[in-house]
Amino acid sequence: MAVTARCVRSTFFGTSSVHVTDGVSGILVDGFFTRPSLLRVALGRPVAPDLRRISDALSRGGVERLDALFVAHSHHDHVMDSPEVVRRVGGVLHGSESTVNVGRGAGLGEHSMRRISDGDRYVFGDFTVRVFEGAHSPGDRYPGSIDGPLVPPAKASAYRTGGCYSFLFEHPSGTILVHPSANFVPDKFDGLDVDLLYLGIGALGAQSARFQDDYWHHTVEATRPDLVIPVHWDDFGRSLDKKPRPMPRLLDNFAKTRELLDRKSTESGVPVRFQQPYETITPFS
Repeated sequence: MAVTARCVRSTFFGTSSVHVTDGVSGILVDGFFTRPSLLRVALGRPVAPDLRRISDALSRGGVERLDALFVAHSHHDHVMDSPEVVRRVGGVLHGSESTVNVGRGAGLGEHSMRRISDGDRYVFGDFTVRVFEGAHSPGDRYPGSIDGPLVPPAKASAYRTGGCYSFLFEHPSGTILVHPSANFVPDKFDGLDVDLLYLGIGALGAQSARFQDDYWHHTVEATRPDLVIPVHWDDFGRSLDKKPRPMPRLLDNFAKTRELLDRKSTESGVPVRFQQPYETITPFS
């Protein structure tokens, strides 16, 4: 008997991890749940997926099965947990060759992974996912690629960027653009018209006013969303069991970003709201 799709729901898990489902098909972006401390990362100590934290997050977020997991880029705060998530709830890991090498290092079979490229389209039930290659936010600490299987535990510096992507979810109910990195390719999104934009703001407060204005223009103004939800604003070295807080001032100026978002929202009339970890919304209702 065929299963009838219900309304689209999206759940935020901190950083740029977003689960989108219509009750029939389920797709996850990144799925980073381990969140080792920033001190551990800064000291160069090895990090590895925390199986308990991954299982707890999936259970609390109601993620029981996946059709696909798309990785924005291959830093540890995006890709590290992805192979374990696929192992637990299924689906195919989609990402750059660097992401595939993380999957290989974790023991995923080639049939469970797929390399993506700019312009790709993938269909999962009523969802079509389009891939847009872009650029990492300014100040990329670990540029380059992962050129062989990466076996955890490993230093965060081993998780090189690889390709950097955004993902457009098209569904009969509406459209969602997940744009994890606070950078832009001029005119990349021209012609898109989205209902919900998950907008990466990591390190945006540390950029110049000119960069901030250009970023808003080429992402928000270009896509004309009905709602903007910031992502990658929280301290991703802090457990999801604790109340979220912004990135430390040493790494970003969240207050400056918040002022920017408030001003741009007022000027443009586009509402901006923050979604809390594990909060689920129905964006097209």
